[in-house]
Amino acid sequence: MNPARQTDLDLPEQNRIWLLSVVVPACNASGSLRETLARLKALPGGSPHEIVVVENGSTDDTPSVVERIQKEWDGPTRLIALTSERGIGAAYRAGVAVTTGDRILLTADDLPFGVSDVEAVLACRSLPRFAIGSKAHPRSRVPRTLTRRAATEFFRVARRLVLGLRIGDTQGTFLIEGDLARSLVARTSVTGFGMTTELVALATRGGTTALELPVVLEERPAPTRIRFWMDGGEMLVSLLQLRRRLGPRRRPRVAPQTGSFLPAGEGQGR
Repeated sequence: MNPARQTDLDLPEQNRIWLLSVVVPACNASGSLRETLARLKALPGGSPHEIVVVENGSTDDTPSVVERIQKEWDGPTRLIALTSERGIGAAYRAGVAVTTGDRILLTADDLPFGVSDVEAVLACRSLPRFAIGSKAHPRSRVPRTLTRRAATEFFRVARRLVLGLRIGDTQGTFLIEGDLARSLVARTSVTGFGMTTELVALATRGGTTALELPVVLEERPAPTRIRFWMDGGEMLVSLLQLRRRLGPRRRPRVAPQTGSFLPAGEGQGR
């Protein structure tokens, strides 16, 4: 390991350092990408080991923005720029495949939760192998319209009925042990938003506990790029396809949503 690339995300009970890889799918992200990368370089506890930006089917000038950022990049964090076919699932697969860190953060190009997902992991009593920054966690602060609440509940029920998943939110951010993430992501096949549901299903069916942690959804003037009926239809089709591919549903081992969580500042020794 190169000491210059080590982060300072150390856990008191383990007295060790994370080498954190961050994977950022970038699609039509020319307006947000610079700010996102600047915030990632200043994550709580220290800069990541590497950030992998995966441009995937943009119709704006995101590719040229990525190229300019790469030329100007400095600091201890390595920046890797890739391209993939369109879709967040395709981008995650391409990005995770080249990571070298022992923890991998899967996030979005506009950092919907800011850094609250990383802060939640740092507030755990012990480091989870598979953590989800979950909008469904009872302590999350997520303003929602009636339409959004109805759609969220519909897909929560659909995931449980079709795949047997008792996870409240499979569309959040993920922080996963490196080797586990590389193994699971390589086995996924969905190219769109449903890939993260596939990832959770593979993890829980393999006996990995998926721990949901609270997040704070940042308010932004621009509306979300998830189009509920079009993307929702895609996710519903993905659920049915996953059911056929993965076979009969099994009850996964899922940790209680607050079982391993301590509020920031309590018992952290930080």
